Order: sequence, then C-alpha cells, then structure tokens
Amino acid sequence: MKHIKVELWLRVENNNKFIRGRKRAREEIESWVLSRYDMKKKRKDGWEYELTIPYENDEDLDDIIYDMLQEASDIADGRYCFIESDVRDMDSDRSW
Repeated sequence: MKHIKVELWLRVENNNKFIRGRKRAREEIESWVLSRYDMKKKRKDGWEYELTIPYENDEDLDDIIYDMLQEASDIADGRYCFIESDVRDMDSDRSW
C-alpha cells in the first residue's frame, strides 16, 4: 500500500440565501468522509485540509478521490448546499 498526502480546498455554500445548512453539511462531510483520511484542518474556520490517502495504484487513487468528492457533494446536496473543491498532491503538480 502506498500513501499520498494531498491538500483539499473545500468550499460549501448554500444553494440560495433562504437556505440554511452550510455549517451542518461541512460538519457531516468532515466526520463521515474526510475523517477516513487522517484529516487535518489547517485553520479552525478555514477551507483547507491535509489528507493522507492510502492507495494501490494510480487508477485506485483516482477512484478514491472522485468517490470522496462525490460523497461530499451528495451530503451537501442533502442539506440544500453545493461544494467547490480542488485536490492537489503536496509533493508534485498532480491535481484532481
């Protein structure tokens, strides 16, 4: 098993100004999805995270990252929110 350290920039926003749920959506994403990957939040109120992801090969890594982002999107959608994200390898120029 290989491990990769990535930096995740994750923005969670309400679908419109009449909806509340952004804070709860972020909390659920952090506890249900990101906690699996040794999540470290850079600032308490920030949007940046450091994750350590175990994987077997590059195809497996791509699947893990896209599944993680899809789960986060689904959680946000359930709270009438949406996400914007960027994932970058901390040791190279790779990004998803």
